Amino acid sequence: MTVLLTGTRLLVPAEQAVIPSSDWPWTHDGVAVEPIDSGTPFVKGDVVVAMNGVPLETWAADAFRWPWSPPVAPANAAPDLRDTVQFDVLRGGQPLSVSAARVAFSAARVGSAPIGLLIFGGGVLVLALILVIRRPRVTALRLLLVAAAANMADIVAWELDLQPTDLAVRTPFLVAFCAAAVFNLIFWASIVHILTIYPVRAARAARTRWMIPALYAAPIGALAIGLVVARLAGGTVLDWIGRWAAIQALVASAMLVVILLATAAGYRRTRQPRRRQVRWIAAALAFAVVATLGLLTLPIAIVGHPFLPRSTVDLLVLPVPIALALAVVRDRLFQVDLLARSRGRIVAAREEERRRLRRDLHDGLGPTLAAIGLKLDLARERADADSASARLSPLLDEIRTDVRSVISDVRRLARELRPPTLDSLGLVGAIGQQAAALGGGSSGPSIVVEVDGPLPVLPAAVEVVAYRIATEAMTNVVRHAAASTCVVRLYVDRDGLVVEVTDDGRGIDAEASTGVGLRSFDERAGEVGGEVDLLARPDGGTIIRARLPLTGDDRDGRGMEH
Repeated sequence: MTVLLTGTRLLVPAEQAVIPSSDWPWTHDGVAVEPIDSGTPFVKGDVVVAMNGVPLETWAADAFRWPWSPPVAPANAAPDLRDTVQFDVLRGGQPLSVSAARVAFSAARVGSAPIGLLIFGGGVLVLALILVIRRPRVTALRLLLVAAAANMADIVAWELDLQPTDLAVRTPFLVAFCAAAVFNLIFWASIVHILTIYPVRAARAARTRWMIPALYAAPIGALAIGLVVARLAGGTVLDWIGRWAAIQALVASAMLVVILLATAAGYRRTRQPRRRQVRWIAAALAFAVVATLGLLTLPIAIVGHPFLPRSTVDLLVLPVPIALALAVVRDRLFQVDLLARSRGRIVAAREEERRRLRRDLHDGLGPTLAAIGLKLDLARERADADSASARLSPLLDEIRTDVRSVISDVRRLARELRPPTLDSLGLVGAIGQQAAALGGGSSGPSIVVEVDGPLPVLPAAVEVVAYRIATEAMTNVVRHAAASTCVVRLYVDRDGLVVEVTDDGRGIDAEASTGVGLRSFDERAGEVGGEVDLLARPDGGTIIRARLPLTGDDRDGRGMEH
């Protein structure tokens, strides 16, 4: 989109006068323009009311007519716009005819965007592109690239501005300029999307499939509805175009409020000590949103123009990419990710090997040793019956004792390698058996295991970690929560396997998240590239939610650092 906008402006001749997007000065009869340089016949504040004798309203109605409607502009007027255009303008309230040649658009205009816009738009775009190239599978980074690209297209469109002849000459610029409003909303929606998964994915976003598409569809739909309502409100097409800025600003303001709420919610979801890692990002984003809301979008929606130029507001937004860059350096993004992936592969390989070893011990070596024990028992019986072989009985007894000891060691090793109930009962059955052993009784809570839909075949490492986390969480509820009920839920979403243990007990202080027990949850989940959230229920009690990716590369829900 950025290339299309810039290329069209450079290749298509123009009248060297633009409609300033910062003021959006559309009136009932025309639109105010300002010259690009001193060599044009226009002066700042000229209101163009007609081109080649055709009212600007007619050109606008023709440019925005439905595809099946007949053209309303004279058929012989458009070709005359190729070389020289006769403009009817109001200058100081007095009518005036201005003849302007359409020449190559000034390249200086293309490259004269304020430095703040270039740093903000181009800097974030380059940073996002580098991060995505390094980590192409990470959803948050891809979203950052989408947001940066959409924002850059919006910046270029509004910086190059419309020209009156864009309503008459059929070029892609008018369509691209109108699409910039949609790209602006995609930018804000992408920011909200990032905040739903970073630093901790929102539970509702993971469980509600329509929520993420709604983040993008709702603002675009609101803009479309606003434009339809504005058109039905009456007035000329020029009046309708003049209402665009206010409608766009209202929708953008709503998105900015959503971003503020999402920032606060994301920060609250984050536990210590990870909050320290995202505090500057949250503060910078909140400052940028408040500045944009108070100085740009709300003023446009209310009074029709921003309190400060757009370029100045974007300078205030610069802390966002700076904070992001600092967070990348501080969290050592690439090194941490490489180590996490390597550790995940090692753990997965280890657990698969443990499962294989346990199967070999249980199904191979164990039965073989048991068969040897039976043969020794038979030899012992025969030795007792044969007086000549009676002297062998003590030796057979000793061998039989050794075999039993080896069988016991094999069983112990098999149990330590992997919980045996996982292979015999499966994950759900093993957790259910442990819940039955821990729950009930006169003083213990009632523990229920729920499964939302069938579970896929799980990697050995994920299966063991899920079992350990569920078992430890249930044990903590029984020992410390003073709860009456405990629910263990297992389900699969796009992030992987989710293990959720909820109780109605006395609850837990969020600051206690640095305790040894909770650190063990984090360490277990971290072995397979997952994460654990500790949440307090509004009506009392605690929720421990573990998200365990089912493949080593599917870490999209972990946020921007993985």
